[in-house]
Amino acid sequence: MKRLDAAGEPVRGERTVNSAQAEVVRRVFRDFAVGISPRTIARRLNNEGIPGPDSTLWTDSTLRGHAKRGTGFLNNELYIGRLVWNRQRYVKDPATGKRVSRINPPGAWIVTEVPELRIIDDTLWQAAKARQQSLATEYATVITAVRDSFAARAAERAANPLNATHRPRSLLSGLLVCGCCGGPFALRGQDRYGCSTHIMTGTCANSRTIRRDALEERVLIGLKDRLMAPEAAAEAIRAYVEETNRRNHTRRADGETERRELDKIARTIKELVTQVEDGGGSRAVMARLRELEAREDEINARLAQAPADIPDIHPNVADIYVRKVARLAEALSHTDERDEAADAIRSLIEKITLTPGPKRGQIDAVLYGDLAAILEWTAQNANTPGLGGSGVSVSVVAGAGFEPATFRL
Repeated sequence: MKRLDAAGEPVRGERTVNSAQAEVVRRVFRDFAVGISPRTIARRLNNEGIPGPDSTLWTDSTLRGHAKRGTGFLNNELYIGRLVWNRQRYVKDPATGKRVSRINPPGAWIVTEVPELRIIDDTLWQAAKARQQSLATEYATVITAVRDSFAARAAERAANPLNATHRPRSLLSGLLVCGCCGGPFALRGQDRYGCSTHIMTGTCANSRTIRRDALEERVLIGLKDRLMAPEAAAEAIRAYVEETNRRNHTRRADGETERRELDKIARTIKELVTQVEDGGGSRAVMARLRELEAREDEINARLAQAPADIPDIHPNVADIYVRKVARLAEALSHTDERDEAADAIRSLIEKITLTPGPKRGQIDAVLYGDLAAILEWTAQNANTPGLGGSGVSVSVVAGAGFEPATFRL
């Protein structure tokens, strides 16, 4: 319950121990101290429906945190009755513009003893600290290598700002989606993709992983055989172009008809108003005026809601696509041109879903291509009036009638 001070202001900073949450804290420390990994602890808590901090899911990083910075569940000194303020500050990184944390000197820390809030005894706290130290020693070489790698990449970005345009870590980075939970499929280490939700929280049942090189090979073969197969893709594009242009012409014709009707209504209203002003008004004239004005409002409302006009797509776009695909497929076979070709391929993929197959270790992959992106890519440097910047925003999915846009790999 909130209290007010003598000035009538709410008293801030007061804390009390939640006994149920305190038992969860003690459980986490006991499990970690006896050798259970943070990832396993997080999965067990999530499986039991125990809410994490701020009612979020538990993850291994939530528990581990950063020992030196005092962040993370296992480093929270409040659990041993010590409240620490001003341990770190946030500054803007001039290279990236993002906020980054910096540890303040220990002399700047403000430490307050709050023994009434203590829920972890010294024995358990020290056991957890000993295990952290043991793990740090065991993986010291790996940690150093990772930090050196980050430092090297930072130095490279500083030396060559163009590298900060962030070329994807791999051909498929950011495109892979778990077919079970909808979360991202990400690289684990350097060699295998796995569902991040399953790995981090254990709340997704998709435990299948797939080698990076195997998946990229499947995608490239699928693109060449299906999405980038000139004949099949060109037919889909031709059908789309014809339908889009047909709808454009119909919409324009309908709009022109209604605008002519508006002109006619305006002339009729003017004539009737003149007739009334000359003393020839009657109830019939007034009723007709109301009818015309209602019709005028109806047409104006419909025209106001009509979508913005989309320029017609050049009818030769399919032929342009065939030529560009041929050049792209050729570039994929040359090492010095592969990166540029890979960037073009990424622009044609909307997403790839990965779902466990019926057999052990099998993963089914479905690629979703974005026809709007295909058309935009085709338009680039193609001298095709009416195509580039056409405003097309149709993403083709299964059942939409465009065979190359969605297929299994």
